[in-house]
Amino acid sequence: MGTQLSTPTAILLGSAMIAAAVYLGLRHGPAAVAPDARTAGAAPPVEAGPGASAAPAERAGAPTSERAKAVPRDEVARQAALALDAHRPTLVDRCYKPAIAAKPEPRAVKYVFNITFDAGGRQIARGLIEDHETARPEVTACLVAALPPVAIPAPGANVRVDVPFSLP
Repeated sequence: MGTQLSTPTAILLGSAMIAAAVYLGLRHGPAAVAPDARTAGAAPPVEAGPGASAAPAERAGAPTSERAKAVPRDEVARQAALALDAHRPTLVDRCYKPAIAAKPEPRAVKYVFNITFDAGGRQIARGLIEDHETARPEVTACLVAALPPVAIPAPGANVRVDVPFSLP
């Protein structure tokens, strides 16, 4: 009969194989990953904020006719909050009310949306962070599925904002 490995030895060998696979897979860096077709050629996100009033075209020395002022980041966050609030009645009816009917506590659910908009005001990325004290996984899953991409007036540059949001 052959020799058998002890459990700690098997774990150690398995960990070493996983570490080697991760090392070999990551050593080529991000260049080994195919670029996303949606963002190919797009400028990297620019955090527009106080003191950052110029669009990328202006910083690059583009002609005056192509220059546009970037909207301050706090204004973009305000516009994003308004865009989210426009969907609130639908989200309350579709996601919040069924959850409250099944389990009444906690009454409020709190989130923070991380939204990135392109220079034209279209959403190009969105994340959702839920408050762990008021977490309702069924409401969170419904929000992710039910909320369409939001749009705001063109900010003039790619901007990422964090927007607090709560239901009801």
